[in-house]
Amino acid sequence: MRTKTIAQMLMVSGFAACFWNSHGLAAGGVHCQDIGGGILTNFLDPTQCLSTSGSPVGLSTDGSATGDLRGAVGVQVLAVNGNVLHNRHHWVTDSGDTIFVKDAFLTLFPTSDPNRDLGDYLDGIDITGGTGRFDGATGHLSSVFGALDLKLGQVTLRYAGTVCFPTVKEP
Repeated sequence: MRTKTIAQMLMVSGFAACFWNSHGLAAGGVHCQDIGGGILTNFLDPTQCLSTSGSPVGLSTDGSATGDLRGAVGVQVLAVNGNVLHNRHHWVTDSGDTIFVKDAFLTLFPTSDPNRDLGDYLDGIDITGGTGRFDGATGHLSSVFGALDLKLGQVTLRYAGTVCFPTVKEP
């Protein structure tokens, strides 16, 4: 009797383990994870924004990202419409992978200090793929907000969201 009970327990445990480990199959072979971190960039001198940078308004930033997408981030401001900046991002991780990101819109909210604004990507930022680990990845940074010090030329942001990676196929 004891052997039969142990066998049943092992069978149930094995089924449960297979069930919980098959979530990638149920999700269409995709593994998603929550991500978060920070971004610190500086506005570049307009003479440093190359004509090939795609910033017709002469505004661009370079800086670092921390957290799950740590590495380097650059932003080209493509257009300014009132208090909204149309931005193109360039993101390279510490491991050398490139993250492709759709153009996004940063809304500025003035503060009582004329040199400082709060900024929020109200619609978030979409990840559309990349190289290396991010080849075929998709994602959405649903929360990207922070502050800009226009006098010092500094931007500080927090980001949070989800990125989904295709399941790696065995060689």
